[in-house]
Amino acid sequence: MTVPVRLTPVRLGFFSRSVVSRVARERRVFERFGLAVSEEPVPSSPAQFRSLIAGDFDLVLTSPDNVAAYRLTDANPLSTRMDVRILRGLDAGLGLSIMARPEIGDIDGLRGRTVAVDVASSGFALALFSVLAQHGLRRDVDYGLVALGSTPGRREALVAGECDVTLLNAGHDIRAELAGCRRLARITDTLSPYLGTVLAATGTWLQDEDNLALARRFADAWLAATAIVLDPAEREFVGPLLAEELSLGADGVEPAMAMLHSDRDGLIPDGRVDEDRLRTVLRARATFGGQNTGVDLSPGWLAASGLLDRRVLDR
Repeated sequence: MTVPVRLTPVRLGFFSRSVVSRVARERRVFERFGLAVSEEPVPSSPAQFRSLIAGDFDLVLTSPDNVAAYRLTDANPLSTRMDVRILRGLDAGLGLSIMARPEIGDIDGLRGRTVAVDVASSGFALALFSVLAQHGLRRDVDYGLVALGSTPGRREALVAGECDVTLLNAGHDIRAELAGCRRLARITDTLSPYLGTVLAATGTWLQDEDNLALARRFADAWLAATAIVLDPAEREFVGPLLAEELSLGADGVEPAMAMLHSDRDGLIPDGRVDEDRLRTVLRARATFGGQNTGVDLSPGWLAASGLLDRRVLDR
């Protein structure tokens, strides 16, 4: 008689659906690592971190700037600091792009327009502000802001004409483009090297050695699934899953596949958090997000900040 393997539950909060997760399920990678992963989409970054600190999530997939915002400064959407930590790097932006309505031909055409963000004080919004500033556009002067929450909702709003421009990635940029919207610029055209999505958890949760081991197992499972996604021999398997998971038509599969494989802004095969990528994100925060004093981005400061928990990174 076969004895069923007992799987350890993991509660994961995310913004956009991932083909890596889908592959992990289809190939039973999570099960192979002894995990029963339950995934829950979040409406916004404040909601994600509120749930994380409350213990409703064990792990989250999020922007590294969100982790920095809640760890390093009181000027975050929840107005409180949290012991939150980056455990692994997952991608370098996944095509993160400034997407606009069809009638807007270039970035200068955003003057007087409405820009949609998740929240204005953290996450990808700061990268957007940074790129627009380099084109001479000032927040709340040359363009207005509206907070519309997570990426899927912003894509829907853009296509429906409820905003003029937003930042999209992870296949939502491709869906918007196929719906007639314009890609004005990729973030990595200006901000490079860039770190797009990370795996994060609270320090309180990681204090339990069993939870730390669980985080390591999840990170290893994610890397194993990433290797399948990036394996050229698996394209026929991955392509249909990618189309289904991101609701892409036949025209969107090849661009989405190229996005995943991109050295510049695709998946991170080894899960490492390149400190130069992280500094790119933190510089945008220093300029546009507000930080408390004592943040200097030097190697010594970064090591002492606790932003990276290297027990998962550097085993």
